[in-house]
Amino acid sequence: MTEVPFTQGWLTLRDVAEILLISPATVRRLIASGRLKASNVSSSTIRPLWRIHPQWLEEYATSQPEHLEKEENPPCPHAEI
Repeated sequence: MTEVPFTQGWLTLRDVAEILLISPATVRRLIASGRLKASNVSSSTIRPLWRIHPQWLEEYATSQPEHLEKEENPPCPHAEI
């Protein structure tokens, strides 16, 4: 019987960069800052090998301001009273 890696179906750093339309370096910064959850599956302590669960990516994406519900008619900050 073949073992299935526990990260099967998880996303690579490059996958996430392509999905979010950002650079891999930006994904690394998001991980380092704690804004995007990721798991280091590397057996080496020299270079991390990040894997991101699709649910973690969804949580990150829905927490971003452009994805939050907006007011239907937000007040104009320059409107005269």
